[in-house]
Amino acid sequence: MTVIRIDPQQLQAEGLINADMTRLLEARALTESRFGLFVNLSLIMGALAVAAGAIALVPDATTGLLLALLAIAAAELTRRFAPDASLKVLSAGLALMGVLGLAGWVGWQYEDAAETTLPALLITLLLGAGAVWFRSAFLMVLSVLAFGAVFGTGTGYWHACYGLFVEQPIMTIAVFGALAAGLYALRSQISETWKHLAGIAARTAFFLVNFAFWVGSLWGDDLGPDYRYAEGNDWEAWRAATPHVPETVFSIGWPVLLVAIMARSRNGGFLSVTATVFLAIHAYTQYFETFGAHPWTLLVGGIVLVGLAVGAAKLMQQPKQA
Repeated sequence: MTVIRIDPQQLQAEGLINADMTRLLEARALTESRFGLFVNLSLIMGALAVAAGAIALVPDATTGLLLALLAIAAAELTRRFAPDASLKVLSAGLALMGVLGLAGWVGWQYEDAAETTLPALLITLLLGAGAVWFRSAFLMVLSVLAFGAVFGTGTGYWHACYGLFVEQPIMTIAVFGALAAGLYALRSQISETWKHLAGIAARTAFFLVNFAFWVGSLWGDDLGPDYRYAEGNDWEAWRAATPHVPETVFSIGWPVLLVAIMARSRNGGFLSVTATVFLAIHAYTQYFETFGAHPWTLLVGGIVLVGLAVGAAKLMQQPKQA
């Protein structure tokens, strides 16, 4: 929406509009957005302070659950009864606090069952329901990421380092590839209200597909029971009885898929740009993983890179499907 600032009194004085139009413009004027944003953010910070104080005074899972439910109720009331969406930011903030609080409570309750898929499934359903109910793109992203945890996908952090792990690359690629394709196909069949959320979920699923290919291109995949749950934790026996998909399958299949997506998607669109970025990541990773930083490999790599750039330029000049 484009906002234009005018002075109706000045326009009336110049004879460009009459008194009736002046009153009409003043009646339809938007409220000051900066003041409204300040009020919304102040209320959110106050709600966070109250929640933090309550949990500090009564550090119990029940306290967190009650606060989460109160936040969701407040978000719904604010969304429905605030005039002219003046408290839209507050409603969104309360919705995030409440839904994430419920997800945290589920994780707390199932802390001893972390190795099962039930907590991840429940959190996925909670975040997905919150995303749909409150039309929240952020919660939709978190919902798809939480669903990835069902298949052993996640991230980790330690001092100044971040980590990404995908325990079942083939399963992750199959599930989230189907999810992304299905959601992209569904977008053309649903109303405008839901197209944005479906697109956000599809794009997040596409990211997880690429992450799974990335991990698989380095370590491959083992098609069998997880070593942690193998009887006796006998590494040699587990390795001998577990079929292994070599990393070569992922290293070749990944760029083939990315090039196909680039060829069929719209230039400058999300799929085209993301496929290009991950193709560059794959090339960079495999270069150092396979050849190392030696003079002759730098020479060959530079020639290949120039060739790829020329090919990509010709490809981008061709008409693409929408």
